[in-house]
Amino acid sequence: MVQRKRARGQLTESLILMRMGVQASKQAGAAQVPDDVSRLALQRYLELMPDDVDVRRALHALGDAPASPHKPGRLGGLWARHHRLAMVLGLPLAGLVAAGLASAGLLPWEPLSVWWQPPAPAAQQQTAPPGPAPALPADAALAPAPLLPSTAESAPADAVVATAEDSQPIVIRAVGDVVLGSDYPEHRLPTAADRQRITALRRELRQADVVVGNLEGVLSDTGASRKDARKPGLYTFRMPTSYALTLRDMGFDVMSLANNHSMDFGAQGLASTLAALRANGIAPMGVPGAEVATVTVRRTRVAFLNYSYLPAFVRMDDARRITADIGHARASADWVVVSVHGGREGEDAGGLPRGDEYFMQEYRGDLARFARMVIDAGASAVLGHGPHVVRPFELYRGKPVFYSLGNFVGYRSLSTQGKLAHSIVAEVRFSPQGDLLGAGIIPLKLDRSGIPVVDYSPDNLQALSGLLLEKLDHRPVLNLDVNNTTNW
Repeated sequence: MVQRKRARGQLTESLILMRMGVQASKQAGAAQVPDDVSRLALQRYLELMPDDVDVRRALHALGDAPASPHKPGRLGGLWARHHRLAMVLGLPLAGLVAAGLASAGLLPWEPLSVWWQPPAPAAQQQTAPPGPAPALPADAALAPAPLLPSTAESAPADAVVATAEDSQPIVIRAVGDVVLGSDYPEHRLPTAADRQRITALRRELRQADVVVGNLEGVLSDTGASRKDARKPGLYTFRMPTSYALTLRDMGFDVMSLANNHSMDFGAQGLASTLAALRANGIAPMGVPGAEVATVTVRRTRVAFLNYSYLPAFVRMDDARRITADIGHARASADWVVVSVHGGREGEDAGGLPRGDEYFMQEYRGDLARFARMVIDAGASAVLGHGPHVVRPFELYRGKPVFYSLGNFVGYRSLSTQGKLAHSIVAEVRFSPQGDLLGAGIIPLKLDRSGIPVVDYSPDNLQALSGLLLEKLDHRPVLNLDVNNTTNW
């Protein structure tokens, strides 16, 4: 049944069904036969998706036995208690978030609640998202209604009538750190076969209107690094300029460069990177000469800004400058998305950030304070990267904040040990006016060489669930020089 739904493109239903199967297997143990486990999983699934005719038929084929006495699962319990739950949309992971929590303005992600949609009042009208629509509970108050008048004549004669194109959601997908190998100080570039595997992710990325990533390293064919990569903790990444075409083929539209590797080869390396990206239609951001990237989606202009903890660029604690940047960007664009590179790194760097962070005696910023500051200044979303591990997601004033998207590609360059192997593609959907319609993720798993694949396995989903709920362990750090930039 799971495979059948995935083949039909019903990804949400297949993931809910898989989740229920895992829970039922754990509860049943070795004492029950497979049919009993399947029956229990199908019964729990129907608590969430009562209108799914296929599953009802499958349950009937198993004998349609009365429901086994058990406490309702976490998702089922939420469904029973909150009939105005945020609806599940057709994205790769499944789960629900209670609509009542959204009104608090800060909504942490629950386990596997990785597609969240703001609840729509009965009178509110909105468009349906692209892609296959899931089976929805029979609740007329929650059913999407047409956004546009049924005929142009229903509008006043002098009114500008919006087109269907104007009303489509704007879909942004974002990933974390991208390193397509390096040819300096030694050759670690992907083979032709490995490059094919890397570019295979285009199938997921190209389903968005805008794709954003963080390029760790430079696109340059010459030059010596300003770092000594032989010293512990110092790394340098240089990719051929031709790899900008690979990034374009994968679907990238915007690349953040305000990070600790964009100046690995000095001003020449950065200039080469800017030229290569622009020559392939990718907008850089976050560095001198490329402070803002503006992308037009249909008739909507979206501005992207990028900051980090590094003194060579606009530092993330420069509130006055950043607030002014957002104001200027909003004057020429409809809304603004902010990318940030900060936070400590490594397997132990997960969790929801609170307060100042340090890594290798460098000050790495206060990400929570930064996120609140830019949203208060008018940003519509915050996309974080830098820790190399997935961190939790939250809402602030109804705006999505991804504190770390993890590693996207780290070919023979970034560690894939333990938690660092689990990653995500984040998606946010907005109305053309910049109102959040939903946020979710696609689950990834990096192999030993740092190449990602979409991975819906229970083990990967469970690992990501833990990362999205992990608490950051703030150990006291003493006698640190916040101006030290040894890793920069």
